[in-house]
Amino acid sequence: DSSHTASGRFSSGLLVPDLLSSALGLNDHLPPFLDPDLTTKDLLTSVSFASAGSGLDDVTSALSRTMTIAKQVKMFESYIDKLKKIAGDAEASNIISNSLIVTSAGTNDMILNLYDIPTRKLEFNITEYQDFLLRKLHDIIMDIYKLGGRKFLIAGLPPIGCIPVQMTVKFKRQSERVCIDEQNIDASIYNSKLQTLLPQLQQILPGSLFVYQDLFEELMKILKEPEKYGFKETKKGCCGTGLFEIGPLCNTMTTLCDDISSYVFFDAIHPTERVYGQITQYIMEHAIPLFGK
Repeated sequence: DSSHTASGRFSSGLLVPDLLSSALGLNDHLPPFLDPDLTTKDLLTSVSFASAGSGLDDVTSALSRTMTIAKQVKMFESYIDKLKKIAGDAEASNIISNSLIVTSAGTNDMILNLYDIPTRKLEFNITEYQDFLLRKLHDIIMDIYKLGGRKFLIAGLPPIGCIPVQMTVKFKRQSERVCIDEQNIDASIYNSKLQTLLPQLQQILPGSLFVYQDLFEELMKILKEPEKYGFKETKKGCCGTGLFEIGPLCNTMTTLCDDISSYVFFDAIHPTERVYGQITQYIMEHAIPLFGK
C-alpha cells in the first residue's frame, strides 16, 4: 500500500472485504480475528476469519500450510463468545443475524489439487471434485447458520484459466500465453452448480438470504477489454517475472513493475487493489441492495 507496510494480504493493497467494509462505513481495514490489537470497535463492526491460501478442501490447507475452513468457523464461534461478553447475548445475536457474511473459496482447491499438483486427480474427476467442494461449502454454510448467520454473499470462481500462473504451467513460450478454455469451462460449471445450490439453501434455512457474487464475469470484462478499464497488462503479475511468483515470493527482495495501476494481477495469482476496487463497486451497486436494510 502507499505506506509500503506489509498488510498480510497477497495483493498491492486492500482486498474486497476491506474495501467493502470501508464502503459500508464500518472499518477501513478488515482486521484479522487473531490480531492481538483487536479493539472492541472491531469486534462490533467487522472482522476477518480468512486464511490466505486455504480452501474448501482440507488438502489445500495442508499443502499451503494454512488454516482449514473448519478452523475458520471455530474462530467465528469464539468471536461470538467474545461478542456476547461485550454486547450481551441478545445484542450479539442481533449483530450476527444482521451481519453480512462474505465467502470466497475454491480457486486454490482447483489450482492446487486438480491442475498443478494433482493430489485429488486420483480420487475425483472434475465433476466429482466440484460436487465435493460444494458439499464442503454447504456444510460450512450450515454451521454458520446454526451459529446465527443469516445474510450470505457467496462468490463464485474467477476465470481460473486466465490466471498468470496457470498459463505459465501450460505454455512453454511467452508468446503462446492465452487463457486456458478448459479450466474456465470447469470454473463456469462449478459456478452454475453453486447458483443452483444457493436458492435451495435459502428455501430450507428460514430467514436466510443468499446473494451470488459473479467474479467470473467481472474479471472477464476487465480481461477482454483492459484498455476500457485503464489496464495494459493482463497476462502476468507485477511482482518479479510475473509468471510464477505467488504470495510470500513477493517480498522486499522482489522487483516490482513500474506502473502497478496498469496491471490486472499483482502476483501470478492475485489481482491488484484496483481490480478489487472495481469488484467492490460492482458489489455495492448490484449485490448490497438485494440485502435490503
